[in-house]
This record gives sequence, structure tokens and C-alpha cells, in this order.
Amino acid sequence: MAHVDLGSTPLIASMQKIGLALIGVGAIGLGAAYALHGQERFFADYLLGFWYFAGISVTMVFFSALQYLARAGWSASIRRIAENFTGFVPYIGIALIPIVINMLGHHSIYEWSHESAASDPILIKKAAYLNPTFFIVRLGLYALLWIGMVKYIVGNSVKQDTAGSDITPTKRNWKRSAPWVLVFAITITFASFDLLMSLEPHWFSTIWGVYAFAGHFAASLAIITLTLIALYKRGLMKQYITLEHFHDLGKLMFAFSVFWTYIAFSQYFIIWYANLPEETIYFDVRTSNGWELFGLLLVLFHFVLPFILLLRQDVKRKMAVLTVAAIVILISHFIDLVWIIMPAVSKVVGGTHMSANMMFGWSEFTGVVFFAGVFLFLAAKNYQKRSAVAVNDPLLNESLEYSS
Repeated sequence: MAHVDLGSTPLIASMQKIGLALIGVGAIGLGAAYALHGQERFFADYLLGFWYFAGISVTMVFFSALQYLARAGWSASIRRIAENFTGFVPYIGIALIPIVINMLGHHSIYEWSHESAASDPILIKKAAYLNPTFFIVRLGLYALLWIGMVKYIVGNSVKQDTAGSDITPTKRNWKRSAPWVLVFAITITFASFDLLMSLEPHWFSTIWGVYAFAGHFAASLAIITLTLIALYKRGLMKQYITLEHFHDLGKLMFAFSVFWTYIAFSQYFIIWYANLPEETIYFDVRTSNGWELFGLLLVLFHFVLPFILLLRQDVKRKMAVLTVAAIVILISHFIDLVWIIMPAVSKVVGGTHMSANMMFGWSEFTGVVFFAGVFLFLAAKNYQKRSAVAVNDPLLNESLEYSS
């Protein structure tokens, strides 16, 4: 089959222009946040935007690897959509530099990096893991492994486009996607430990990695769904996208919204039941001073609304419903990260935990806007370089004939 070139279409051109505009607006906003609110708030906003889109970008690679691991036929015609949204991954190491600089500074948002940590009995015990040198080494390792994952999984997928009847690139991914999925599971877990959970260094959760993954995966599915709807409505790729694909993406969004809720509730319930002071501090802070509103919004946007919208079988084929559900999930992912990051940083800024009114405002959108621009711009670049469909994938015909 011929390559599906979308790089010259108005949709991709608009994606690139919007990306550049968002980068500009976000950069100005981050600069204003630094000037008006100080560097701690600036770095918290930067971390919020970075982890939102870095996590999604890496999870897009995982989505592709998972399809190869399962030898999934249904997704062969839409898998490249996810692969084209991995453009940010090779630049994650560069985007981590400001976070590293902050961690080494005197006003770090990471309490364990402060000089006072040397007199804290709990942080002394954790110093073998929570120390600047090992922190930087780990972040660098995650970035390198994620780049390797893109080079191998997405690289073989793209090579198959020009390999003709030789399916060696696909066979490589079939055979070696399993270790890359394991690499993703380990790195996304420890990256979430380091970048998010260590903001509260006296607290820990053994299912934190699964919690972080579930949010990223649901958000990734939402972006794939919105992209396919935009393409389909403009008459692009109609011969490759069917209602069956929308139905399955709807099922996956429904499933992982419920899965995230299960993990989130399990984490809360176990801590509530045990009632240990060193564990309850996390939720004690987030259920007072106005932060409880974000918790309630999280329940509504991450569970109740997606559950109601996507429960019926027939609505999973209706693009209007899928569009609303996907947008709700993306909003909920933002609320989730605000609820994780800002209450933790509020103590660093104010000495004691500050209220939501003082720690949430316009500046919390700046980092997300900036990295949304980076994410879209680099995705548009990928669409300009690659086919939008894995045209020589051996399972492509199965995807086109698939019925669920």
C-alpha cells in the first residue's frame, strides 16, 4: 500500500501552528509565574506540565509495544497515530535539566535536597536513595532507556513501511517487545517515585507506580481517540479507520478510567484503614484547606463522568460522546497532577501547607500550555516525516476487516 502522507494537510499544518503558539504563550506564562510567584511555584508549574506530557509521550511508545506484544490485529491501522505522538521522548532529557537545576538549588521543591534533611531522621535513612547524585543518574537513565524504546519499537515500525514483503522489522518487535514493556513498567514506576512521590519524602505508597501509569494510559487513549475523530471527520484515513476502532478505544478509555479509580481508592482505603500518622499525612493535607475540592473533582472527572458517558455499548461508536469523554479524561489527568504536586510544594513555599486559594491559579496552566505546544509541534513534525499508517504491517488487513 502507498504511504499515507498527512504532513501537507491543513490539520497537521494547524497542529504545528497551534503547537508553536502554545510554546510561546506557555513560555511567557512561565516567565510571569517566576517573576510574580517565585522560583518554587515556577518549578512546580514546570514539573506539572512536564510530567503531564512526558508521561503521555512515553506511554504512547508503550501502547505501540503492547500491540506488538499481543500481536494485536485490531490496532494495526491506527497504531502509527500513537507512534507519531512520541516525538517529545528524545527531548525528555533536555526538558529534565531545569528540574535538576532546581533540585541542586537552595529553593528546591524537593525537601530531601535541602540542608535541613541532614538532621531529619527519616530522610537520613532514605539518603542512600534520595540524594542529588543518584537522582540525576536515575533521571538520565530513564531518559536514555525511553529513547532506546522509541528507537527500537517505533524505529522497527517505520522500517516496515519500506521493507515490502519482508516482515523482519515486525518480527523483531514481536520477539523483543516484552523486555521493552518491562523496561517501561520499571522506569515509569521509578520516575513517578522520583519526580512526584519524593515531593512528600516522609510518605510512600507501594502502588504509586501503577497509579501514575493508569492516569497516563487513560490520557494517552484520550489523545489517540481525539486525533482519530479529527482525522475521520475531515475525510482523512477513512479507509483505515472504522467504527470498530472507535468502539474499542471507547472500551479501553472506560476500562482504564475504572482501573485508575480502583487503584486510587485502594491506595486511599488501605491508608485510611491502617490510620498510621506517617501514611495519613498525604491525604490529611489534601482533604483540608480547599484541596478537598480537587479530590471531589477528581472523583467526578476521572470516574463518574467517564463511567456514565461510556457505560453503554452503543455510545462507544458515537464520536460526540467519545469526544466529550476524552476531553473529560484529559482534564481529570490535569486535576490529578495538581492534587499531587501543589499541596506538596505549598509547604516548601510557605513553611506550612498553604491553602488551595493561595497555591492554585492561572500559573498552574502555564507549564501544561508550554509542554502541550512542544508535544503538538513535535507530533506534527513526525506526521510530516512518516506515513500516518503502518502501510506494510502484516496485520493491516486484519485491522481493516476487524469486527468486535
